Amino acid sequence: MSEWNLQSSLRLFPAILLLAAPWFAGAGSTQKLPITIPIQVADNLVYMQGRINGSQPLSVVLDTGSSVSIVSPAVAQEIDLRSSGSTQAAGIGHGGNQSLQFVENARLQLGSGDSLLDLDGQRIAILPIGYVADQVGVPTQAFFGSNVFANFCVTVDYERQLATFARSCSPSVAGESIPIKIISGTPFVTAELAAPDGSRTSGLFLLDSGTTGALVLSKKFLAAHPQITAGRRLISAPSVTAVGGKIEMKMVRLAGLDVGKFHFNQIVAKVPESSAGVLANPEIAGFIGAEVLSRFTVTWDYAGVRMVLSPNSHLHNLIEEDCSGLRLTVSPPDYTSIRVEAVLPGSPGAEAGLRVGDVITALDGKRDMPLWRVADDLKKPDSSPMLSIRRGHKDFQATLHLRTLL
Repeated sequence: MSEWNLQSSLRLFPAILLLAAPWFAGAGSTQKLPITIPIQVADNLVYMQGRINGSQPLSVVLDTGSSVSIVSPAVAQEIDLRSSGSTQAAGIGHGGNQSLQFVENARLQLGSGDSLLDLDGQRIAILPIGYVADQVGVPTQAFFGSNVFANFCVTVDYERQLATFARSCSPSVAGESIPIKIISGTPFVTAELAAPDGSRTSGLFLLDSGTTGALVLSKKFLAAHPQITAGRRLISAPSVTAVGGKIEMKMVRLAGLDVGKFHFNQIVAKVPESSAGVLANPEIAGFIGAEVLSRFTVTWDYAGVRMVLSPNSHLHNLIEEDCSGLRLTVSPPDYTSIRVEAVLPGSPGAEAGLRVGDVITALDGKRDMPLWRVADDLKKPDSSPMLSIRRGHKDFQATLHLRTLL
């Protein structure tokens, strides 16, 4: 396969796939393993405490979709990281590229105290990632990607919110073992999409723990396999912003997705209108995101070219997307001021009279809710949450009558 570049956007695909950068495994940690580190799961992303070159604690996303670990320019400047070269990070949005700078021989750490994972001699990159925090509502200063997964057996327990790092994976890890391919440091799996007529179509999917949603499909792949969406309605979704500019996309509810022996019925997929970046490659069907992965304890065994899935109590929960038609963001350092950035015409948000620029100050009387929790509440069809809204100097309330948009 050719090498590709991609920094994906939040809600759809916040992971960073930068395959123009050579994959560098580097030297492993020398401390006693395994160790278990607490995580926070927010909007399906795995957040942990981390450090770079002995920095102050950073808010780090553990991301299989990133072929090189990323640090924000602000942190890089604060700890005086020196670039050894640069390239272009081409996104799938429409507009332009951004410069990506590389740093050699970085020291990465995860956790704290006795639970500290230490990884020296790593190549990392500097790239703006502030849009992730803006759209999840959690400070996001770095992504730790293949540097970590290439050197350790990593087990992520989404339900108990724990991550365990071992020197290697036991052959007898509990769960369903599924073969994967490691391409430029990122994991891919062959999975099947179910069509309305019952037929199955297989494709190669990036397994991306940094994609908040369930499934992102290539427009080219769907064009080559029209039976997958035969008789299904594709609807517009609010645009998002990522490297390269705005991304326009459609949503469609598919008959199902099969990953190994696990079936996900009536799954919602996003289909970007652009075919740039990784989605321009005809061999790639799309991404399988953390909305799917979070239904398991996932063991990542890159050395054994497999992942092991052990279901948790959320396995059979129906996968829903936003039911409001709103795109919401926050701005640092105040992550509690939730602003309406887009309203889908004809959606419950539009019907309730919400406008771009409105600020949500409470949901059902609850104030200071993080954005990702508000977003979770807006994924519940047939519910009617009441929003407290500030518009300029005026405060009022609006009730959303949520429904599935597909």
